[in-house]
Amino acid sequence: MKIAVFFGGKSSEHDISIITALQTINAIDKEKFKIIPIYITKQGEWFTGEKLFFKQTYINFDKNGLKKVALTFGNQEILIKGLFNKKVKIDCAVLCLHGLNGEDGTIQGALELAEIPYTSSNVLGSSICMDKIIMKQLFKQNNLPIIDYVWFTRDEFEKSKENVLKKIYSSIDYPYIVKPANLGSSIGITKCECEDDLISAIEVACEYDSRIIVEKAIINLREINCACIGADDFVRTSKLEEPISWNKFLSFKDKYLTFSKNSTSKEPQLLLEQIEIIKDYSTRAFKGLCQSGVVRIDFILDETSGNIFINEINSIPGSMANYLFDEHFGKLIEELIDIAIQKKQEREKNKFGYKSTALFDYVNRGNLGIKK
Repeated sequence: MKIAVFFGGKSSEHDISIITALQTINAIDKEKFKIIPIYITKQGEWFTGEKLFFKQTYINFDKNGLKKVALTFGNQEILIKGLFNKKVKIDCAVLCLHGLNGEDGTIQGALELAEIPYTSSNVLGSSICMDKIIMKQLFKQNNLPIIDYVWFTRDEFEKSKENVLKKIYSSIDYPYIVKPANLGSSIGITKCECEDDLISAIEVACEYDSRIIVEKAIINLREINCACIGADDFVRTSKLEEPISWNKFLSFKDKYLTFSKNSTSKEPQLLLEQIEIIKDYSTRAFKGLCQSGVVRIDFILDETSGNIFINEINSIPGSMANYLFDEHFGKLIEELIDIAIQKKQEREKNKFGYKSTALFDYVNRGNLGIKK
């Protein structure tokens, strides 16, 4: 079975995607699967080649020795370009892309047009979870508790800072968390305690996105994560994780550049009732927001009030959240491949045609009814 592993991409999370892909490639059973690495550069070019299996390749990336790749639509193949172009049938695409142009539905749509099964949520589920504003609106629609927030556009802020600040102050009190609506990995996110901090934080967020969200910061908080795997009505939840940070806010460095797992997360000490609530919210969010494959859902526990809030869904989590499941990562990937193929088979049950006389009538009636 030929598996194409997609990673890199035009995204601020490009480097994290490479790490996820290399860990995934190392975990896949090479006797069962032939792996074709497809690396997408920061400029959006697609390449494949043997040297993409080695981490040293990405320090000072050089495309020499690599071949360009393109999708061919409608026949479940990729085109490997060279002196002699070669078409290769792909049984499944394993997506290790994070952030924009990879986790937002764009690559998912291209793969659907190419008829290639893929291991993530579909176009709708992916795009929903890429935008924190839309995601929160849908959480609320599904009766899932969220932290109070305000959102606005970069254009609004640039035209009238005063009106935007007034909008924030009238809705929520300090302290705030300011985020770009369409980024992950804690990039562009700032906690602020006063107006000067707030303005600066919004300006930073505006560098990364045109839609900005400001949330009420929970002072005495614990972050709890739960992963889910499945599709449609089948959902399996993982064990829970509590990331650890001295300042109670996980930075990019906390999440990805501190490699000792014990220093960055632990199994949380929670009441059985709290565990059940988080797993129930996770399952409801997975189903309600059209998720499939493996996702990680992040929660905020307010230790002062005891309230649990759903924060966000990561539709392609770093290293695909393999450490939250008990089975070997390779077995988890096999399960994702099975789910991806089943999803494609289920989609193929849908009717895509409808017998109509519209074209016949149009051809035989000429331009009747068309005004010039």
